[in-house]
Amino acid sequence: MFGTLRLLLAYLVVVSHLMGSEYFVHFGLYAVQGFFVVSGFIITAALNEVYRFDGSRFWANRLLRLLPLYYVVCLATLAVVAFWPKEAGDFLPTWQRGAGENYDVLLNLLAFPLQFGQPPFRLVPPFWSVVLEIEMYLLLWIVIARREAYAAIALAAGIAYHLACMFNGHDWTLRYVAPPSALLAFPLGALLYFWKKRDWFNVGPATASLAFAAWTGNMMAAGLVFSTVYDVGYYLNVAFLAVLVAGLARVRLGTRIHAFDKALGDMAYPLFLVHWLVGFLVSLAFFPQTSRGLMLTLVATPAGFIAAFGLAEINRRFTDPVRDYVRGMMIDLSWTSAEARAPTRRLVKNSEVP
Repeated sequence: MFGTLRLLLAYLVVVSHLMGSEYFVHFGLYAVQGFFVVSGFIITAALNEVYRFDGSRFWANRLLRLLPLYYVVCLATLAVVAFWPKEAGDFLPTWQRGAGENYDVLLNLLAFPLQFGQPPFRLVPPFWSVVLEIEMYLLLWIVIARREAYAAIALAAGIAYHLACMFNGHDWTLRYVAPPSALLAFPLGALLYFWKKRDWFNVGPATASLAFAAWTGNMMAAGLVFSTVYDVGYYLNVAFLAVLVAGLARVRLGTRIHAFDKALGDMAYPLFLVHWLVGFLVSLAFFPQTSRGLMLTLVATPAGFIAAFGLAEINRRFTDPVRDYVRGMMIDLSWTSAEARAPTRRLVKNSEVP
């Protein structure tokens, strides 16, 4: 059920951006941390049981997963912004054209400067979080995902970083956008994998359902019933998501449900990438002079899902065959027994492994 969860998290980011209400802002913030926990679990599983820490295949697959669709959305956004420059700049400040724009476009294509607040002209504003994911993939590949002890040390470092930021009164964004901030969620996801491997942290359906209800309730209540959006509520969000991920990791789906869940999951990343562009086009067509709001969000929702489905189909037709080939290259002369190869074959077939 990771596919369904990922699509839900992506849609929460959409809501947080397009609603324009201060109350909904943290929905996206919480969802991003949820993505990080899920990614920590799945990437650790993939590195250990699919890629066996083979860097060439792992990184080729990761870049094929993330970059082609990003560039497609960048080019589409660039064309739209060039055609409606004033309207685009009014809709989203990061689309305001200015001096040095061509250089800014180049920095967008390089992607990594987005993590450090540059450039001011951004084609896909939320892509900074994907850059942060890539940085965490690097740490997972180098050290965190290799042993449970390494993941535990990384989590301890992440907790220490968050506590230091809080006790020293640093701006909250350091606990959200700075690279060390992700050392809370990603190592936690990695630990969930190791705990599952040794059957230590068993979460049944009932507990997972309660965790989902608690996570939803915490998100809804934060900023409405209690004010600890960026403190207690923020960390409860991570804790509840971790329990939910541990429960979903043990769910076994039927073939048809699994295929449906995979189809939903395939739309999550495209929806995350394209929602600002879709929101702008919906605003132009139906709500001139309107950049945020409930009606805009309601109309942009089906449009966004249609666009996400189209991008997912492009991925399926053109990049997935290459990714599957890279992911499936499990030839290793040191594996001589069928028993050694069987877990890999099962995980390669499992759509939850990226």
